[in-house]
Amino acid sequence: MPVKKNTSRKPRAALSGPVAHMDAATFARIRSRLNRSQREIADILGLSLKAVESYEQGWRKIPANVERILWFLYFKLNEKAIAKEAPCWERTDCPDERSGNCVARLAGEGRFCWFFTGKLCDTAREEKGDSCYTCDVFTKLVHTIEGD
Repeated sequence: MPVKKNTSRKPRAALSGPVAHMDAATFARIRSRLNRSQREIADILGLSLKAVESYEQGWRKIPANVERILWFLYFKLNEKAIAKEAPCWERTDCPDERSGNCVARLAGEGRFCWFFTGKLCDTAREEKGDSCYTCDVFTKLVHTIEGD
């Protein structure tokens, strides 16, 4: 499935630095870039159409599990764009004593560490706090896909 490239010339403040938790505009933008209707994304995520409408209107907060699945889908469908990015353990200079037991490293998924490890990543937590969305690995991938 082709994914739309960023052709907008309008700057987006949400992508100028760390990525915040998903808001209504980001949810709608990613759904659109995946070339999916609200009904289609609802079916993919196992949600009601009303839930998707509510997320995009900002009437309901987007649950963490929905947010993570949507980011995961977006990254997986843009894997060619991020293939040249270094895995997380290289980007963060993660010490061997930590990375040896890391789920992302064991699975060989260094671009999806944020999905697999979440708050388990000691290196990211020490550097950036409690959120994968402020981690350099995650933000670099988003900026690469978005073309910023």
